[in-house]
Amino acid sequence: MNEIDILNNAIHNLEKNVPINWDWKTIDYNKDKEVDGELSIIVNNQKKMFFVDIKKDVKNHQLFNILNYKNKFINFLLVAEKLYPKVKQELRENRVNYLEGNGNVYINTDNLFLYIDTNEVTKTQKEKGNRAFTKTGLKVIFHFLLKPKLINQTQREIAEVTNVALGNIPLIINGLLETNLIVRLNKNEFVINNYEELLNKWIAEFEQTLKPTLFKQRFRFQNRNQDWRTLQLNIDKTVWGGEPAGDIITNHLRPEKFTLYTKETTKELIINYKLLPDDEGEIAVYDMFWNNDYDTNTAPKELVYTDLMITDDKRCKETAKLIFNEYIEPNL
Repeated sequence: MNEIDILNNAIHNLEKNVPINWDWKTIDYNKDKEVDGELSIIVNNQKKMFFVDIKKDVKNHQLFNILNYKNKFINFLLVAEKLYPKVKQELRENRVNYLEGNGNVYINTDNLFLYIDTNEVTKTQKEKGNRAFTKTGLKVIFHFLLKPKLINQTQREIAEVTNVALGNIPLIINGLLETNLIVRLNKNEFVINNYEELLNKWIAEFEQTLKPTLFKQRFRFQNRNQDWRTLQLNIDKTVWGGEPAGDIITNHLRPEKFTLYTKETTKELIINYKLLPDDEGEIAVYDMFWNNDYDTNTAPKELVYTDLMITDDKRCKETAKLIFNEYIEPNL
């Protein structure tokens, strides 16, 4: 579905439960309003105009921008083909109006309140046969995000850098071409079409598909008063991610949950950093899945940004935005 199809479908499903009159006006993109259009609706002789942003779906990491839109635009309305329950809950907690493709709605304004959450979730078709967003594909895409020029090296070189079997590389590139996330300049040269769009797609798929498979186990510090900053990590094999990495990069967080990405064994982690296995521990350890040639004790900033954006913590998301604005966006 394109954006207008999503809007029409959502409105028509809403009309099954609520008698409304409505009118849609597309925003002139030259005005750079950051929203897709204006929707006027009349309910019980009450007329309301909303600035509307239309999306296929909304992942947790996208909520930060949507909450900003709510503060920027009077009577903001999010229209999406599908919204996950956790996302809808956070939208309601922040009084962000939304309309879902199946007609579920939350509108809370001065003189209009609509809330329906009983319609069944609309089933959406997944992209079939696209190898770009498998666990293997996501590892390769991450290296493209770190070093966009890598995409124009030979397939054998890409396979060596990403530690992925050679036969996967053409399938992954073809998958990215199919989704128009990369485009072909000539026979042997490609370019990322929209870096931020590819990054956002990667974040969503990383959270759902790749990160759960990387989890090793949880630990706690042997010394409860351990100053985590004093740990001397073997940065060739182990680096901070998530909150501690965000604090190192921005000095904007006081970490409560700790993330490590590592190639070290459990025994090495226990001996080298005085960690103790604990299923309820504050340290979550994941496999390092990239070729780490960075002289730093943090994961790449793109991954730290991702870790922070997929949390439910407001301060983590604020820190993620600082990282994006200072270190990622200038290179787009």
